[in-house]
Amino acid sequence: MRLPPVVGLVVLMAAGCGGGSAPQPSQHEDGEVRVGVIVSQTGVFALLGDEMEQAMRLFLEASGGELGGRPARLVVADDGGTPGQGRQAARRLIERDRVDVITGLLASPVAEAVVEEARGTPVVVANAGADELGGPGVFRVSFTNHEHGHAAGRYAAEAHGRRPAVLMASDYSAGVETLDGFEEGYGAGKLARILTPYGRTLDLAPYLARIPPEAELLYAFYAGGEAVTFAKAFKQLGYDARIDLLTGQNLMDEDVLAAIGPDAEGVVSVGLYAPVLENPENTAFVARWQTRTGQNPSVVAVQSWDAMRLLDRAAARGGDLMTELGRVGELPSPRGALRLHPATHDPVQNWYARQYQNGTNRVIATIPPKE
Repeated sequence: MRLPPVVGLVVLMAAGCGGGSAPQPSQHEDGEVRVGVIVSQTGVFALLGDEMEQAMRLFLEASGGELGGRPARLVVADDGGTPGQGRQAARRLIERDRVDVITGLLASPVAEAVVEEARGTPVVVANAGADELGGPGVFRVSFTNHEHGHAAGRYAAEAHGRRPAVLMASDYSAGVETLDGFEEGYGAGKLARILTPYGRTLDLAPYLARIPPEAELLYAFYAGGEAVTFAKAFKQLGYDARIDLLTGQNLMDEDVLAAIGPDAEGVVSVGLYAPVLENPENTAFVARWQTRTGQNPSVVAVQSWDAMRLLDRAAARGGDLMTELGRVGELPSPRGALRLHPATHDPVQNWYARQYQNGTNRVIATIPPKE
């Protein structure tokens, strides 16, 4: 899929200045924490980019315009959904804007290019799930694709007893890696797969027709517009009466449910968050998000909020930001217990089986982190 050309960088400043604690060491004379945020403002992920930026700005507003007691501002750049534009954005943020850290990063190919460009600048990944994404200066508050699928596979093995299953996904890294994780977590050996061309499949009927007649469970991974296409086709072609469906979090997340409409009713998905989770962090976050948007927050919104929370905790420790990011440990989150693995800097977290009922993803089971 060809995407629009880059439209340049947009610089957005969050109000607020110092107060409370004294400024910590910084490359900027005023002790400011300068956060480079790379999101899609154009291209196929533009709506998610808006949501990511909005959650980060909401956190900064809630913290009085500060991170770790220091004045902070966001410098927001458009990646256009392409690695090349993401790399250019990272270079400009580091060299021209002198940011202390880069965050955002919706798509894995963009994140990989940015990490390669960033070198000595720490990177906090707020969404991209590529399994190989990482490095000593990379900190991820989202998930790995394998972890996502593995959690769903473990839940399916318990809930469905390893009945004959088939896998279906869009044919790109996130889809394939998630299916790999499911297959391992399900523990029933190699499973049949149906892969659809990424971004180019408008009619899923021929692909759904490939479901083996002996299959009793379908696990599906789709995101964005493809999630809407799949959910509608699955229900309207009557497959909901022929085979049980379990999906990844993207297919039943709040950012697509409005477009799917009643065809989402009753579908079970496995994700790292649900707006109904009962903990103080989530209660406060959902209230803020609903006040701002009138809607329930999505996984992307929560991850983006948590990226800022991680930066807040690290900045409050003083010293070198990259070093302190690795020392934060436990992080309060709307999703519940969250910590970064000391070696990989990937999140260790619960997952949740969620069933969509009457406009809400309700939690029906908790899947603990893989041991």
